Amino acid sequence: MSPERGVVSIPDQPLSSTAITEMTQREEWNKKNPPTETTIVKDLKSTELIAREYRKTKARFYRLAGAIRLQPHLSELPPGGVSVKHRHTTEAVLYIVRGTGHTTIHFDGEPEQRVDWTEGDLLGIPLWAWHQHFNDSDTEVARYLAVQDTFTIKQMGLHQIERHPDSPAGE
Repeated sequence: MSPERGVVSIPDQPLSSTAITEMTQREEWNKKNPPTETTIVKDLKSTELIAREYRKTKARFYRLAGAIRLQPHLSELPPGGVSVKHRHTTEAVLYIVRGTGHTTIHFDGEPEQRVDWTEGDLLGIPLWAWHQHFNDSDTEVARYLAVQDTFTIKQMGLHQIERHPDSPAGE
């Protein structure tokens, strides 16, 4: 990543044939907590979220206006919280709704890069890049809106979420 421009170069990163997948946990959670179908979401700062233990966050997924390509979700890290390190086959942009923190991003064989963020920032996560989110506050939650092309990638049969080998399974 070029620090002066904030740009990440994207090397070829093939899908792993031995993926440490989160897909089973995610699909089980999604069955219990289907996307909220709506046209508008009011007040992203205070919308009630649901615990997502396997990711160490709270979240709520949406299907806005019957969307068939993009799926947004609102996620929250508790004070001092850290998400699991993971990567996915969906493109993602994150809008920071509340809080202050940072995200580490890297590709296999590349050094980790730190991207600091605060309320009002917009962050892009490169396709199939390892990343992990950190809430840098010990007293306040950090909340972000992620918009991903999940519905499209699922229809193509390419949806995959892989947990980093250093992340404990089942958390």
